[in-house]
Amino acid sequence: MNAFHTIAIPHRDILEGRLTIDVFAADLWDVFKGRGPDEYKDAKQFFQRTYKTEGLTNLLGTIERRLKGQGGAPVIQLQTPFGGGKTHSLIALYHTATKQKVNTAVIVGEKLKNGNRASEFETPWGVIEEQLEKKGEWSSSPIPPGGEQILTFLEKHSPVLLLMDEMIPYLNHADAVKVENKTLCTLTLTFLQNLSNVVSSMPTVALILTATPSNVY
Repeated sequence: MNAFHTIAIPHRDILEGRLTIDVFAADLWDVFKGRGPDEYKDAKQFFQRTYKTEGLTNLLGTIERRLKGQGGAPVIQLQTPFGGGKTHSLIALYHTATKQKVNTAVIVGEKLKNGNRASEFETPWGVIEEQLEKKGEWSSSPIPPGGEQILTFLEKHSPVLLLMDEMIPYLNHADAVKVENKTLCTLTLTFLQNLSNVVSSMPTVALILTATPSNVY
């Protein structure tokens, strides 16, 4: 029997000893900020090194149709165990949307600022507004916008792709912060519910969230 490495030739990075463990740590926020390994932040290199599985191909096709107003699921929750490719899929969607000049907002929960008071927190609604409109009106309040406000805002920037990753750490922190007789976690969950309902009614807006199977929003 032939040795495996004589049949499947390893990538040059492996042969030259240049492969490091950080290559496997996909980080959507770093890509959005233009940081991290070129294998992720550079779209050309990313797709050269990404094998388009049937699942990834279907996901990209579904979202492309949605953003063009041709149907497709409006809200998708990606559920896989740790290391199952959720963030990798979001990066693929981000690069594709950027190439197609689609307005894209990126939320990575564990990267958002938090503190001891609600006023110290970055909120998903504030970050979405700042990324799409360069304003900060929503970010000044821990109370999320209502459905009609969200609808009007997204209509103004449509087509829109919303990518949300690693929200559980944010929700855990927000659960310890009071906003009148509620918690910031409860208000954030309310916003996510309203956002999902609004996105479902809009033909050229898509929302993608990630979660491990044991985590339920």
